[in-house]
Amino acid sequence: RLAARVGELERERKHLLAVIEILREVSTSLHFTDILQVIARKLGEAFGLDRCSIFLAERGGKSVRLVASYEDPTIRNYVVDLERYPELKRAMQGGETVFIPDVANDPSLKHVKGEMINRNVKSITVVPITWRSVAIGAIFLRTFRDGPTFSDEDLRFVQVVASLTAQALRNAHRYERLADRQQETGETL
Repeated sequence: RLAARVGELERERKHLLAVIEILREVSTSLHFTDILQVIARKLGEAFGLDRCSIFLAERGGKSVRLVASYEDPTIRNYVVDLERYPELKRAMQGGETVFIPDVANDPSLKHVKGEMINRNVKSITVVPITWRSVAIGAIFLRTFRDGPTFSDEDLRFVQVVASLTAQALRNAHRYERLADRQQETGETL
């Protein structure tokens, strides 16, 4: 029992250190693409993920944009049809975290079961990034079959990171609007 408790405390410590690192790195940039890439990288490293991607909502709600990726940092603006990713669509439309602990046996993913088995995928977690109760994006996490299972604490940690992401996006948006206004004012003068 003591060993289990020490393991829990070590995981909490790792989560807190990751949040501090994310906050430190996010505070050094006001450009949303850089902020999102830092978050994807930190989450991917913290959990040893197969995939960690961040999506932002498109107007109309039929698609999202992949704007940051742990496994391929060069991907920055890739349009994704939500019909191809039911778990992502559910998180974006419902505003709730979607956790699929065993993708090979989940009925909503039967159309890609073979591909998930070939890629050695164990679980998928999609945490919406919400602002004023509306999903403006999502953090998509995918684990390897032989990797550790996400715990409730891990899910709460990613939800905290999603909340920090929403705030960072808001600050970056305000900065970009202010910079645009200053440029317009300078041109007018």
